[in-house]
Amino acid sequence: MGQFYYWLDNPEESFFPTASIIEINENNLDELNIEGAKVWLDCLGKNTGKFVSVAPRRKMEETFNPEGLAWDFSKLRNEREINEFANRYGLLGIRTPGQAEINKIKLQRNLYTDSSYFIDLPIGQSICEPIELWFFHIKQMQRLLKLYKALISIHKGEMDESELEDKLLTVNMPVGGSCQILWWDGTWTGFTAPEEEMEKEESFLEIAQGLLALKVNSIGNQDIKMTPETIITGKPPLGFTIKEWRYTPHLIQAVYFDLWQLISKNEPVHICENPNCKLPFKKVKRQKYCSNACKQEAFRIRKDPEKYGFTKEQVQ
Repeated sequence: MGQFYYWLDNPEESFFPTASIIEINENNLDELNIEGAKVWLDCLGKNTGKFVSVAPRRKMEETFNPEGLAWDFSKLRNEREINEFANRYGLLGIRTPGQAEINKIKLQRNLYTDSSYFIDLPIGQSICEPIELWFFHIKQMQRLLKLYKALISIHKGEMDESELEDKLLTVNMPVGGSCQILWWDGTWTGFTAPEEEMEKEESFLEIAQGLLALKVNSIGNQDIKMTPETIITGKPPLGFTIKEWRYTPHLIQAVYFDLWQLISKNEPVHICENPNCKLPFKKVKRQKYCSNACKQEAFRIRKDPEKYGFTKEQVQ
């Protein structure tokens, strides 16, 4: 077992360093001497930035409950909430970029206005991670939950397949025989599809299904570790059984593993009815909103929709 670990099967004592948000700039860079900070600032073309960092390092051994982690992560909205999450669970575990990743980020930073250059960065031990990287992965989790919700609705007949296009996924014009698959907000999913595939009637649904499965599986089941435990039962034929316990040294894998479990169990996803939110959440009883704050905001919007940029029809 490695230096740090998060148990994945049940709430168990896990061992990992907690983290918090700090600001790093050219004035305190040398003094703080945080490994990877200079590389990240150079990658992002910045002299100053906010980072989630384990420095000063604080190791923590406490009961880690993986269930509901994907929901908790997807609900993070601002730096304060990210800081609280990192205080509790530590860093994501996205490795400081090597030269190949540095070149990729610098190139794609000039090509994309969003954070697509964070797609598929290697998972590994890290000391600090830019706050932008956290917001990117939070957005990814929200998009995947919304896509999962849409695929469930299509299967139930509550949503037409044709609504996938534009409402959830869009396609860039083909270049060199391939089309970029984008999210509804124009950011790249990290996937491309052959132009001829896009001409097939059923292709968009298949692409959406494949995208969800591959995205979640590529992180959630990547390099999950196992350790055996012998359990004495006294029962035939051996008098014992062997159980395998799963764990990961990286928080981001624990988050995506929980999402994989959620999907495997066909857990329902609901969309917050606050028109200013529309984020996915786990519904309790007759709950319509993801939080009390959203419930109150939705009430204010219904009272005076024009004030908040909505029409009466949009909030009915």
